[in-house]
Amino acid sequence: MNTGAHLGLNFKTSVLPLNGDSTEITVARRYLAGELFPRFLLSKNISVGIYYLVSHGLDPGTIRNTNFLTLNFGFSNIKLSDQFFMRIYPQFYYLKLDAQDGFYFTSAFTIAKKNFPLFISAIINKTITSNITGNKNFVWNPSLNYSFFKKYLKM
Repeated sequence: MNTGAHLGLNFKTSVLPLNGDSTEITVARRYLAGELFPRFLLSKNISVGIYYLVSHGLDPGTIRNTNFLTLNFGFSNIKLSDQFFMRIYPQFYYLKLDAQDGFYFTSAFTIAKKNFPLFISAIINKTITSNITGNKNFVWNPSLNYSFFKKYLKM
């Protein structure tokens, strides 16, 4: 079980008038947040947990109340061959930003070779239902990663 509290910062670009002209500046907006993260190991390579984050915007113009709740799973060391393995971390989550909310599915995937510093990862996010402004139906992000100092992904 993990718990925590922190001051979160969100950065936004704003246009401000300056001497009869305008200029873009980056404004830091403050949030006070708390979190709770119980996780259970069902076996050496399978876990299940929940994560709850609540935050309150401290500055004018911020989202006043945020609630973020996930149900997450972890499947590691999935053998693909004698040399390759993968990890999958799917989760379903609910996000509420003041009066707007939505349900989503996201997952992180990793494919790696034993004792090799490079590995491939990807993250996907799929909207189930949402009325949150700026919401995208599906986004993904592949990446090539390097493990420094011989701290390879182990099976």
